[in-house]
Amino acid sequence: MELRQLRHLMAVIEQGSFSRAAEVVHLTQPALTRSIQALEASVGSPVLERNRGALLPTPIGELLLRHARALDCATRDLERDIALSKGLELGELRIGVGPYGGSALVGPVIGRLHQLHPGLQLKTVLAPWQELPDRARAREVDLIVVELSQVQQMEDFAFSALQEHAVIPVCRPEHPLTQLAQPSATDIFSYPLAGPSLLPGMRQALEQLRPAAKQQNTPLLAVQCDLASMLKDVLRHCDAVSLMPGFMVAADLAAGSLVSVPGLALGLKARFGCAWLQARTVSTVAARFMQLLQEHDQQLYALKQAE
Repeated sequence: MELRQLRHLMAVIEQGSFSRAAEVVHLTQPALTRSIQALEASVGSPVLERNRGALLPTPIGELLLRHARALDCATRDLERDIALSKGLELGELRIGVGPYGGSALVGPVIGRLHQLHPGLQLKTVLAPWQELPDRARAREVDLIVVELSQVQQMEDFAFSALQEHAVIPVCRPEHPLTQLAQPSATDIFSYPLAGPSLLPGMRQALEQLRPAAKQQNTPLLAVQCDLASMLKDVLRHCDAVSLMPGFMVAADLAAGSLVSVPGLALGLKARFGCAWLQARTVSTVAARFMQLLQEHDQQLYALKQAE
């Protein structure tokens, strides 16, 4: 049994056919078929079966597949660590980030990193926050920038925390809430709430703030949108209110295109950070990115404290 054969099995299962898998692994279909047959001969059992036209692993195939994926990850990690020790991969960094708060944090940092080290190859992978840990586990990215409650309980991840930022209610400048002398949380929930798909902790906090009558009659979010730029456009064109970390809307507030609801502090906080698989070595360029991210975040926090 060879790792190459196990990778061929993975390809067949993932692609669902020998023809597509052969293209992925750069073999002819007969050569791929012979590789799977050799694997079956080595284990003494079929590893694939057809069920209503679908190509599925047998119980032995399932066992091989589970170990194949672990071996494939371990082998790629070993190759990566060898490259790091030789200084061959110092010029590449892949960062996984969500389309909401994380993306607002990393953009300036990536620009700064590229300015300081123009020879680096930087890649961002934008994905819903729910997918980011699995993207890291699949070795699609080296680091993920997330709200820390996502990964703090995941034993396979290490993380570096950033500052805790206040979450503020924002709306369009002409919103009726801006005319109130002392708006309250109850006043906020008199209007539609717009925001991203919510982390469990934030959802629970908002449900506690929301009046009981509203909890029974309406969903928490009237408009759900994970893309920050689109969400801001939504706010500018209706009476919806959104709750965002201050750094996400600092430029919009300065330009006057959005405003924070005056005199209202809800006591909500968000803390982002970098996370990575504990089993993977942190490269020099990843450490440099995290250093610059910490510095940028500290500047944002200091500016807010000085207001």
